[in-house]
Amino acid sequence: MIIFALIETDLNDQIRSLSKMNGDPELLQEIRQGNEESFAKAFDRFYPSLCYYADKFIHDLDESRSLVQQVFVDLWIKRNKLVIQQSLKSYLFKSVQNSALDYLKHKLVETKYLKENQPEIATFDRDLIEEAELNARINAAIEELPEKCREIFLLCRFEELRYTEIALRLGISVKTVEMQMGIAIKKLKHKLSTGQHIQVLLYLFSKNNTRALQGK
Repeated sequence: MIIFALIETDLNDQIRSLSKMNGDPELLQEIRQGNEESFAKAFDRFYPSLCYYADKFIHDLDESRSLVQQVFVDLWIKRNKLVIQQSLKSYLFKSVQNSALDYLKHKLVETKYLKENQPEIATFDRDLIEEAELNARINAAIEELPEKCREIFLLCRFEELRYTEIALRLGISVKTVEMQMGIAIKKLKHKLSTGQHIQVLLYLFSKNNTRALQGK
């Protein structure tokens, strides 16, 4: 298990650095006092990013969700006994990291996962956490779009439908689809930073180009 020790040491340094970022001592204190509302607030704030982070290790979204949920269950059950010297955010990411590595250890014999993917795992660091949080912020911004606008945007982004296909599915004109996509992009631009907004546009542009090249 020397390789696991090296991975854990490498990641520990990165996770420890998060203690300086986005700390919320009041929220942690309220959770320790049994405040269910504060616990729910922490869950809503960190759950999407933690699932994304866990999935980068184990490549199984259902297992990632179960793993993250268990971390929150343990946090609540052991809230009075936990000694958390860093921020709540750092503690949660560290706990998910440990749980993911434990999961991989159990899978090691049957899948030989670590041996095949160790170089990739060793690169998981602060950048990966920031990527997870960025993805969560973009999704949150999309959720705030008006209902019809959001529906059209999701069909374009996730189902990769062209405007004509969206119009046919929803029984509306292509012009309406174009207008709603324009509204969506304008609102996302207002909600997100320049870099985040550009990332969304690049994603949409790359998908449309891929489909054009494939003749779809």
